[in-house]
Amino acid sequence: MRKNISKILLGLTATMGVACGDAQATQGSLDDELIRRVVRAHSPEIEACYATALTRDAEANGVVLVTFTIGTTGEVTAAKVGSSDIGDETLHGCMREAVQGWLFPRPEGGSVEVDYPFVLVPQILK
Repeated sequence: MRKNISKILLGLTATMGVACGDAQATQGSLDDELIRRVVRAHSPEIEACYATALTRDAEANGVVLVTFTIGTTGEVTAAKVGSSDIGDETLHGCMREAVQGWLFPRPEGGSVEVDYPFVLVPQILK
């Protein structure tokens, strides 16, 4: 079963919007809001990855879809970039590493696979 994870907007050095995402129970389940809370809590890590990418390409922007598995203990057991509008492998590696260090609440009934699209757009400073 796939569920939508609704839009959130975050930002410090960059505006990072998470347009939507899907949590697919591979065996277990975890509430979408709990997933969103953890992602929001760790958003500075993703923003730091993106800020570094902007030093390499000031116009880098787009959607990076990160697919990750939340194991039975709540730890991320696998993470990969499923697709990306930004062709920056260093950015992708940084985002994968960040997500792999996150801890979620324990899913009920087993592991959960999540597709999470990060919309990365440079913030316009005035």
